[in-house]
Amino acid sequence: MARHSIFGKAAAGGALLAESVGITGPPDTLAAEGIGEVEIERNRRGKPFKGKVFAAVHAHLDDIPYFCAGTCAKLINEGYTGYLIRTSNDEKCGYGTANENIKSNEEEHYKMAEILGFSDVFDFYYRNHRMDGISPVEIRSRLIFLFRHLKVDTVLTFNPWGHGEENPDHWVTGEAVGSAYWMCAVDEDHPYVRDYEEHLEAGIEPHEIGERYYFVGRAGQPYNHVVDVSSYIEQKIDALTACKSQGGGCWGSRLRKKLAKEGKRLPILGNDDETADRAYVKQFMMTSYKRLGEQYGLEYAEAFLHFGGQDTPVTASASYSRRQTVEEYIKKHSVPVR
Repeated sequence: MARHSIFGKAAAGGALLAESVGITGPPDTLAAEGIGEVEIERNRRGKPFKGKVFAAVHAHLDDIPYFCAGTCAKLINEGYTGYLIRTSNDEKCGYGTANENIKSNEEEHYKMAEILGFSDVFDFYYRNHRMDGISPVEIRSRLIFLFRHLKVDTVLTFNPWGHGEENPDHWVTGEAVGSAYWMCAVDEDHPYVRDYEEHLEAGIEPHEIGERYYFVGRAGQPYNHVVDVSSYIEQKIDALTACKSQGGGCWGSRLRKKLAKEGKRLPILGNDDETADRAYVKQFMMTSYKRLGEQYGLEYAEAFLHFGGQDTPVTASASYSRRQTVEEYIKKHSVPVR
């Protein structure tokens, strides 16, 4: 009993320290690094992506809310069906025991997904902060199955090559998504290759993912694409406020109680915990997105290393360039059969 009591006090103290020095949260500075002109993605009218599907893949409850909640809400509003995939069980992140943390993170994961408009949620439940000990082939195979089954057109996740990433759950997830993207479809240069032929037996066909949004997870990671999320910033704030086990969703109420013990109060934190939590997120946790937006004449923005889609060219891979060249040559020089 005493051990748990001491641990609880230490955890609370550590959380307040993290809040005060800004250990947790999105990068405060972003830097495009030698990848050409940055493209701005603005709001689109109507439902131009009706019938299309995206999967947002993260390791922890708060990753998608931090890095791309606004973009996810935007894509769903523009017609996409969105699916949310979490790879870890988040047992190490929370204010209780491992079992309590798993439960609270799961409940908040579903609540956050509903706020952003996701159609369904998938949890892999790998052990938190131990994912570098999991077989990458296993994670990749599970993702390929889902990508094919759901017929995913677009993925959002960590940059598989992002420098500065020390969290093993992050880089393991990003690398698994990157390789799953590559293996999900039939290789047009080697059409006889069939990865996971058992999928074919089950009626699940290979499926090509045409677009990738790799979000900026650490300061200095490169980006070539900025999404205007000004119209969706309130949803982003709500999503982060729902993340109370981790990610700062309860920091407002904790700060409010801490100040009350000191005989102080902040008017913006209001008179109840939920108001305090949301006000804290809005006032103190949107800074980097506002700063990024201002660089491009926007109110709020999220940054990505982006490949594919209608607004930017597909990656200049050798196979794509060759197919494009062949198609252009056929179009120009083909003649009718006599």
